[in-house]
Amino acid sequence: MQPGTRYSSILPLLLLASATPALAQNATIGKNQFAFDVGMLQGGLSYARRVGPKLSIGGGLWGAWEPWNSFESSFVEPLGVELFVRVHPAREVHLEAGPSLLRYGWADDCSECTGTFTGLRAAAMVGTGIFSLGPAVRYGRITGGTSGSEMGVIWGIQARLLFAWGE
Repeated sequence: MQPGTRYSSILPLLLLASATPALAQNATIGKNQFAFDVGMLQGGLSYARRVGPKLSIGGGLWGAWEPWNSFESSFVEPLGVELFVRVHPAREVHLEAGPSLLRYGWADDCSECTGTFTGLRAAAMVGTGIFSLGPAVRYGRITGGTSGSEMGVIWGIQARLLFAWGE
């Protein structure tokens, strides 16, 4: 047996044992949560209420200017509402999923050129304190555009300021 191999299996156990109380402590986020999200030419405001030790439900408003997307037709100025379930396995991690309903335009010079996006949104945010960062993806169908109905994805990276209060 080589020197040190006897203790090498104990080291990960000691690290895990010392980290577990830190993860369990403050793992619960505040009962009321107000979030302000900002991305590349996009932003959102949302409110969520904790309904369990690691589960919240909420809704918000979101808007953007020409967000990154996979649609073949133009997709400009989406604005709409979103509902979500937020799971926070640790205070630093927020995972969200829920329906998204947006109105969008497809031409800059047309006041009647609007359509609808109906789909699902998912986001994963990681950070410390009130600041977190992560990707958001919306998958769904647009209708009313120049090419009719089309399935696609809207994506982006967003920064979040999350203010939580209450027990």
